[in-house]
Amino acid sequence: MGAWSDAAVSLLFGSSCVGCSMPGRAWCPQCDAELSQAVDPVILNCDPPVVVCCGYSGCVPEAVVGFKDRGVRTLGPVLGQVLAAGLLLVRAGLPDHLRPVVVPVPSTGAAVRRRGFDHTWELARIAAAAVDLPTTRLLRSGSRQDSAALSFAARRANLAGSMRVRRTGHGPVILVDDVRTSGATLAEAERVLLAAGYAVMGRVVVAGR
Repeated sequence: MGAWSDAAVSLLFGSSCVGCSMPGRAWCPQCDAELSQAVDPVILNCDPPVVVCCGYSGCVPEAVVGFKDRGVRTLGPVLGQVLAAGLLLVRAGLPDHLRPVVVPVPSTGAAVRRRGFDHTWELARIAAAAVDLPTTRLLRSGSRQDSAALSFAARRANLAGSMRVRRTGHGPVILVDDVRTSGATLAEAERVLLAAGYAVMGRVVVAGR
């Protein structure tokens, strides 16, 4: 679809790109190309490793927010492929015989009801399928305060005890989430998984601030 066609769609349906506000598609080819160029998975110096697939800048924040909060579900496969790039990097550092399970950090029940879907589960499912790994909803989340405006210490306090493991077990897992800010969410998820008997082999996020 060309620029004139996109403009016609915008006039008829009032749509525009969530990344750049260009009339037409909800996610335009220019922003899609920019996001693809931004994908450059980096391993942070952590144990287990944290892989950040791209920086939280440019059109990336708009893509993440557009998917989970603005109803642009077509961004699911796009962001899922970004996450898959990080999964491949973690898997490349593991012994060949290990086939870890991809486990998403859970959204709260309130967030799922507000959005109408669990965005982290959808991203995990798409990314795991792309790299031929199993995935499961192993974690569940209780209520917690929105941590966007909280300090690092307050984030950790807010998240403490906020997650549960659906079943104890064993075996390797890789945690995935959309955005890493302080690392407190991933740390809490890792803590409860380790306590339940699982081995966390890595943590992968779409973007990091």
